[in-house]
Amino acid sequence: MSSRVNRTPFRIFLPALYALLFLIFLLTVSYYYASYRRGLWEKDIRNSLLETLVMKKSRIEKALSSRVYYTKGIAAFVSIQPDITDREFYNLAQQLVQNDPVISTMSLSRDGIINAIYPLAGHEAAIGLNLMAHPKRKEVVEKTIRTRKTFIAGPVELIEGGVAFISYTPIFTKNTDSSERFWGMTDIVIKKDELFEDAGLVDTENNFEFAMRGMDGTGENGAVFFGDSAVFDQTPVEIKINLPDGNWILAATPLKGWTHFFDQDKTLDYIMIISAFIISILFWLLLRTQFKVNANEKELKAVFRSMQNLIIEFSDEGEYIRIPETNKELLYKEEKQLLGKRVTEIFDSEMADLFMSAIKRCLALKDLVEIEYPLDISGKKHWFSARISYKSPHRVIMNAYDITDRKENEQNLRKSEQRMKELNDVKDKFFSIIAHDLRSPVGSFKMLTEIMLNEVECADQKKNKRMLTSIHSASSNLYDLLENLLSWSHTQRNSLIINKEEHNLFHLADDAIDSHIVNAEIKNVALINEVKEDARIVCDQYVTLTIIRNLVSNALKFTPTKGKIVVSNQTIEKDGIRYQGVTVTDTGVGIAADRLGTIFNFKLADTTIGTANEQGSGLGLMLCREFSEKQGGFITIQSEIKKGTTVTFALPLS
Repeated sequence: MSSRVNRTPFRIFLPALYALLFLIFLLTVSYYYASYRRGLWEKDIRNSLLETLVMKKSRIEKALSSRVYYTKGIAAFVSIQPDITDREFYNLAQQLVQNDPVISTMSLSRDGIINAIYPLAGHEAAIGLNLMAHPKRKEVVEKTIRTRKTFIAGPVELIEGGVAFISYTPIFTKNTDSSERFWGMTDIVIKKDELFEDAGLVDTENNFEFAMRGMDGTGENGAVFFGDSAVFDQTPVEIKINLPDGNWILAATPLKGWTHFFDQDKTLDYIMIISAFIISILFWLLLRTQFKVNANEKELKAVFRSMQNLIIEFSDEGEYIRIPETNKELLYKEEKQLLGKRVTEIFDSEMADLFMSAIKRCLALKDLVEIEYPLDISGKKHWFSARISYKSPHRVIMNAYDITDRKENEQNLRKSEQRMKELNDVKDKFFSIIAHDLRSPVGSFKMLTEIMLNEVECADQKKNKRMLTSIHSASSNLYDLLENLLSWSHTQRNSLIINKEEHNLFHLADDAIDSHIVNAEIKNVALINEVKEDARIVCDQYVTLTIIRNLVSNALKFTPTKGKIVVSNQTIEKDGIRYQGVTVTDTGVGIAADRLGTIFNFKLADTTIGTANEQGSGLGLMLCREFSEKQGGFITIQSEIKKGTTVTFALPLS
């Protein structure tokens, strides 16, 4: 007894002891981190500044070079066309610099004397200016001629106001002995403020201050011409802006100086110390809670291990909070992949909505909620029945068990019932077709043969021919019906075997047309085969012949005397797949627009009488659709009343 009494107080103080040690550890780490951070602080700022300067350097050089190349283009043109006129220069300069707000003027100086300037308006006084004799430009011009490089001078103040850079490019032409001769100069005036605005350069940005030196491209030895010159006195980060001849120096420092950033380090120290205390207190609370949880966890694990069900604790947001030691083989994913994740992150939207709806309903009612749901686990579909019970305002417990065997039995029963219903429907359709469509042609045979028997001695040849024609028409319809019934029975019993091979489409179309040539002659309807003689199609010969024959039969039925039916082919591309398309076009009565949507569905009562009172079963177009789809193809129909109908079926070329 005394041993237990002495051990209990020590366990009570264990969380506080661990929290104190953790606080000492955090303070030590904070101290070393602050020391290390002070050493890296300025380096980080300088690296950040350098990255900013690199981007600005790129923009400035791009903005500058795009204008300097104007003068290089002029120089190249003049070196080839030394006899350039002022008008030609104006036209060329206008094409180069029009609508460019950064460019002030562009001029051409033959032998160093300005002879043309664009735009001329407002700059007429510059015509005739001798650059070689100008006190401020002579040195620059001579250097440009000597180095044969483009030189950017300035910034200089313009007579008309403003500050700008002047880019000079010398022009040399070749003599007949291949030696070069100085022709003159071309220069372009680039407005300073507009150039820097185009490059996105400002003197202060994001708590950084920028300045630039190197007037006339003299680099670090030149005067400051942008920003505050004091920037260069504060150990700035610098980068060179490369010019065609020379460079500028772009520099930057923090707006409030480097010491401001070191002052921020002290703030960080205070934050880390306070954070260490807060984290240690939270750590103590966590440990104290964890010790209590551990005391009960062993008991709960023993209980849960004996259960075959799957138990999961969810939050009100559908997050997996806890999965006790139950039947974890029923988990959708491994436990470590689920804990801390929400159902919306694990399942598709439909399944996640089912869980969230049940969880929210349970929390709202504070009562038991039951759901059933399917899941694919390890490649096998499982069905579960789950009971979700209320735990707290933000927690629910789900107890799920596997009902896959029960669901499979129910599903098998439903399939059997559905199959039985389908078989009954097939039987009803079959008897309906026999009763409706076999009756008419057989009745015609009976009537016509009875007439011929009664009038065999007195009937004239024309009357006999008409009756024989009627018998032939009825027998053709009966033959087509029997063929379609046989094909339909195959599809309904899933006994149709598709044997796809490559065939000559022209011959298939010819065979289909030949089977209707007599009926076409009787109705005086032209049957035309416009399929290309070398056209190939990958198909089942019997099935495809049935499709074409039915389409021609339908077209013949609804095409009046002196009409025309054309069978043709074309290549069709749909969803990235190439098809061989077969089209049957007629000049018949057409189909109403409201019937086109259901024309391929089997409806016995919806069949239409042909132009010569031909009967139909409604099977033909339905078979055409099924046979096309069974070969991986599709079928479409277009029609217009009193103008005709076009039906196209297409099968994959490969």
